Amino acid sequence: MPSAQQPWKSENWWVSPLNFEEEVRRYHSLPEKVQFHDVTLRDGEQTPGVVFRKEEKVAIAKMLDEVGIHRIEAGMPVVSKEDADAVKAIAREGLKAKVMGFSRLVREDLDAVLQCDGSGVICEGPVGEPKLKQFDWTEADVLSKAIDTIDYAKSHGLYTVFFGVDTTRANPKFLLDFIERISSHTKVDAIALVDTFGCSTPDAIKLLVQQVAGVTKLPLEIHCHNDFGLGTACTVAAVSAGAQVVHTSVNGIGERTGNVSFEEVAISLQLLYGLKLDLNFDKFFQLSKLVEKLSGFSVPANKPVIGERAFTREAGIAVAGWMKYYLGSEAFLPEFVGNKHGVLLGKKSGRHSVEWKLNELGISATNDQIQEILRQVKELSETKKSAVTDEELSRILTSLGLHETSSS
Repeated sequence: MPSAQQPWKSENWWVSPLNFEEEVRRYHSLPEKVQFHDVTLRDGEQTPGVVFRKEEKVAIAKMLDEVGIHRIEAGMPVVSKEDADAVKAIAREGLKAKVMGFSRLVREDLDAVLQCDGSGVICEGPVGEPKLKQFDWTEADVLSKAIDTIDYAKSHGLYTVFFGVDTTRANPKFLLDFIERISSHTKVDAIALVDTFGCSTPDAIKLLVQQVAGVTKLPLEIHCHNDFGLGTACTVAAVSAGAQVVHTSVNGIGERTGNVSFEEVAISLQLLYGLKLDLNFDKFFQLSKLVEKLSGFSVPANKPVIGERAFTREAGIAVAGWMKYYLGSEAFLPEFVGNKHGVLLGKKSGRHSVEWKLNELGISATNDQIQEILRQVKELSETKKSAVTDEELSRILTSLGLHETSSS
């Protein structure tokens, strides 16, 4: 681990020291600890075309627990019997993580959560002006329904979070008054601020957290979507302003453009902000692949942190420098998150690229053979307009009488 004097570097990472300059840090109000609330099994399943079966949800929940996720939003039990059965099965797994259900401001939804043995509930209610208009609710309607639902949940012993749908498009005066009222008139445990349509800037989210913290001492949670590609930035901005719980989804799955990516937020908070997270980072890639497999939703090859080619290079010049000292060419090592390095052979490759690939395959070659391999690789890559596959490389090697001498 890095020393207190040099939090920007260790044997596994080297990020910008500017992140830790006093001129930057003095604007932060970082909490002592941050908890991760995973929404993969509920909000993530709302990705169009994605369906998780009960046993798949249990498998993902167990892996989330291995990684160190603090809370798992296991589902919305009122949706279907299979959803209810899955939440109940996860709640009975004996996980370290708190298992929570999701409900509307409806007692029937809460009864469904209670029947599934969950220890907590996320209660959603519209607070944004467009959402209130869509629901045909007044501000008074949502306040009365929220108080009634929260009181009912708390009377049954549930850890209760109020989840303000469309928070970032709420009338500011109404929002602050609403939060002050439910904070003082109920025993709600926490408030989730929600950028339902990902339409806020990081600066705006930071201001929102500061404003809400001015009217309640309750823990604040942040739930962002990624419609403008700013989900991770907005989430870490909320934490820098004092939010204590972040809602994230593995691989960033979710409806429309997705939820905030768990792996991106976690790596950012630990490496760029210096927070000590009690997560097993080396299991991130394994978790990602499990969710990718069971969701059927493919992760882009170059996705930050867990993309299969996030640490892969092709250009010969880039490979030459990288081979000398990895952290001279990347901010953190792939092994830190359970990923791995890779080299693709293609039009932009150089001698070092071929040497790295041959070493990976356990093959020895002369200088002349390396040059011939490179010539054929470039020619094939230009012809097919893409990188050379391992199978195509194998045929080139065979034509030159080269064979594997050890397993890769």
